[in-house]
Amino acid sequence: MVNPAYEDDKAAIVNTMAKVDETITALDNGADNEVVAEMISDARQLQKDIANNVLDLKRNQASNVLKQARTAVKNNERESARESLTDAANRYKEIEQLYAANH
Repeated sequence: MVNPAYEDDKAAIVNTMAKVDETITALDNGADNEVVAEMISDARQLQKDIANNVLDLKRNQASNVLKQARTAVKNNERESARESLTDAANRYKEIEQLYAANH
C-alpha cells in the first residue's frame, strides 16, 4: 500500500511544477504583470503542501526564488522574473528527483 502522505507530497510537487511552467508560458506570451504575479502567488501556495522534512530547506529556497520572481514582475523586470521562474522550475525538478530517490 502506498503511503497517503507520499501521494500528497508527490501531487504537491507535480502541481507546483505545473504552475511554475504555466507561469513561464504566460510571461512568455505577454500576460499582464498582475496576472503573472498572481500565478506566482498560486505556485507559492501550492508548494506549501510539500511537507517533507528532507525537502524543507530546498522547498524554502525555491519559494524564495518564486518570491524574487514575483517582485521582479511587479517591477516590470520581466526578463529577471523569467530567470527566477526558470531557476524555481529547476529547483522543483530537483526536489522531485530527491523525493523519488528517497521513496
